[in-house]
Amino acid sequence: MARRSFQVLRLLCSLFAAFIVVFDSASTFELKAGETNFTESWTQFVEDGSMPGAVLIVATPKEIVSTECVGWADVESKTPMKDDSMFWIASNTKAVVAVAVMICVEEGLLDLDEPVENYLPELKNLTVERKQEDGTIVLFPEKSKVTLRQALSHTAGFRFLTRFQERYGIDALPVQRLMTVVGMTPLIDDPGARYSYSNLGIDVGQAAVEAVSGMTFEEFLQKRVFDPLEMEDTTFYPNKEQLDRMATPYCWDGDSQLLKAMRFQQMPSMDDGSPRFAEGGGGLFSSARDYIKFYQMLGGKGVGANGKRILSEKSVETMSTKQTGDSVETLYGFGLVVNDSWFGHGGAYGTQGVAYRDGSVVAVYMVAVGGLPKQGEAERVFRSCVDAAAKKSKENN
Repeated sequence: MARRSFQVLRLLCSLFAAFIVVFDSASTFELKAGETNFTESWTQFVEDGSMPGAVLIVATPKEIVSTECVGWADVESKTPMKDDSMFWIASNTKAVVAVAVMICVEEGLLDLDEPVENYLPELKNLTVERKQEDGTIVLFPEKSKVTLRQALSHTAGFRFLTRFQERYGIDALPVQRLMTVVGMTPLIDDPGARYSYSNLGIDVGQAAVEAVSGMTFEEFLQKRVFDPLEMEDTTFYPNKEQLDRMATPYCWDGDSQLLKAMRFQQMPSMDDGSPRFAEGGGGLFSSARDYIKFYQMLGGKGVGANGKRILSEKSVETMSTKQTGDSVETLYGFGLVVNDSWFGHGGAYGTQGVAYRDGSVVAVYMVAVGGLPKQGEAERVFRSCVDAAAKKSKENN
């Protein structure tokens, strides 16, 4: 596994933290298909060959108000992009893990401020690496114990991935075995000292849920999140029918100046048939029409569009407000980038989800691209279109 792949992944995830759209909107509104100008604006990228295709769904916590599909799920075969096209949602998985943890917190099975070693003994003797003046690395005991609150907010001091994952893929180990590797991997700083984006912290949350629930993580999500929300396409393990609907991921071929189909670089097992395991930091696949149900639940303060309550309003508020501590400036909750107006997250190949705090608008944007020349421009179209939906809401209320 090329180390550069993971550096790109970290960069793309941190770019999402710069996504700021501020507006004031009210409760419900009507939006006709195409009224956001998403199709009209995004088509330019398809026509000039710089982007393959995308899906945007705008909704309230109760109903879908606009679905727009543009371009191709596969450019070569001219397979049209659809609202049920499947995508690797990558780090969008992090918010799903946070929901699972908060379910266990509500039930008294987990405590956000207890040391994680209480649930995961493999993490009892964590060390912190420090570079000395002569360039040598010396390991010191952690000054304080890592907590779940720190793990879920990227302030625990975990590195992004273990060396094993960097080489073999993020999903190459079952999470409980991964914890043994994490326990032997030095922290990059003392717990609580700074923000450092990390799949491992989210994986720790996943492992803690398994440890206290008596279920595998995928079983827990299916029973407590996906089935209640009627999410049928969100999974760590796409079946054949879902794979047939998978949007092809693309990168840019500088020699030909054309889109080029790429591998799932962070998960080589998707291509070579190696064993795969559920990975909370970034392993889920979903479709836009399925994943919007998750964001409707978050925007609905814990209640899905179908009326099923998954979390308490207090738990959603905890997840979606700053949890990085007073001494850390970065605004991050649990598995969510946060600010005063919205909260949400992005994924390595461009997928994004967002919910606005007033409960009026949630949106999901699905693409499958890795560092294309006009990726930033295309994302700005997404942002402006969601802003247009917000303005429509304000005009109608």
